[in-house]
Amino acid sequence: MASIAFKRVSKAFDKHEVIKDLDLTIEDGKFTVLVGPSGCGKTTLLRMIAGLDPQTSGSVLIGGKDVSRIAPGKRGVAMVFQNYAIYPTMSVRENIEFGLVNNKVRKAEREELVEGISKAVGLYEYLERKPSTLSGGQRQRVALARAMVKKPSVFLMDEPLSNLDAKLRVQMRIELIELHKKLGATFVYVTHDQVEAMSMADTIVLMNKGVIQQEAPPDEMYRRPSNRFTAQFIGTPPMNVGELGESGSLFGFRPESAVLSEAQGDEPFSVRGVIATREMLGSETIYQVRSGSGNYMVKCSEDLFAAGQEVYVGVPAAKLHFFGEDERRIDEKESSYGKCMEALRGRSHG
Repeated sequence: MASIAFKRVSKAFDKHEVIKDLDLTIEDGKFTVLVGPSGCGKTTLLRMIAGLDPQTSGSVLIGGKDVSRIAPGKRGVAMVFQNYAIYPTMSVRENIEFGLVNNKVRKAEREELVEGISKAVGLYEYLERKPSTLSGGQRQRVALARAMVKKPSVFLMDEPLSNLDAKLRVQMRIELIELHKKLGATFVYVTHDQVEAMSMADTIVLMNKGVIQQEAPPDEMYRRPSNRFTAQFIGTPPMNVGELGESGSLFGFRPESAVLSEAQGDEPFSVRGVIATREMLGSETIYQVRSGSGNYMVKCSEDLFAAGQEVYVGVPAAKLHFFGEDERRIDEKESSYGKCMEALRGRSHG
């Protein structure tokens, strides 16, 4: 097991700086997910840990040791790629033991390792089969098993589930969580899918344009987003955000925090609108409500309203968020928080 630290790390490609002066510590033994939109720098960070794309400046430390000048194969890390990178002409067994053969590990030891790990990931009965006869999930397990036989202190995973169908992705997420608990190693996982990040991570590192927007456990990032970008990236549907008068400040609320009713309530935010769309998803219904002040998404556990119906959208004080001109979230203890609440109530009930 090993912690990972970036110290004032920058990375440029052809004079274009992708990451600048980044500091980040990934805790030993944790499942850390790097998430963000395409091109935000998350895969670049992963490849710097692996040594595949060394940093332009700064230091990368694994287990407290600067690995900047250490070759990828000697860093004690194993990487699982999006496309699995398994050899189609080799059997499952040959794929798993490929690195061991190259490192001249004795045959008896190889067999013991391969059989033990193949049992752990549910591949033992497929050892003599070719990858072409396996499902997408089984091929993903081959890639994981090949990484596991190296006994790395750090597992690096670059969108490993993106090629799987939706049902299998859910199953593989559960398997990866259980695998992490079993191994106790440091997992660093890259995805653009915030549902994957929320369901799997001990810690989420949310990035945008090479800058860390927030680093926090999933529940904290969801309930207390540090800025507007985090608020609208994490959550499905995303947080509703609207302008608050002429001050440049913004207000926001999660779709499930709103209450729909036929009569106006006394919530600080209360606006009349018409249901434009209704999506009945079984356990919940998502409405889009159009009003004079904007469009709002509302998620309800009951399906009580129809498209075209006039309703009020109300949000209790405890469920409201405010963001300053710089789009940073305003804390409840700040004096400007009360002013924002007063402005919103005046606008809603004025």
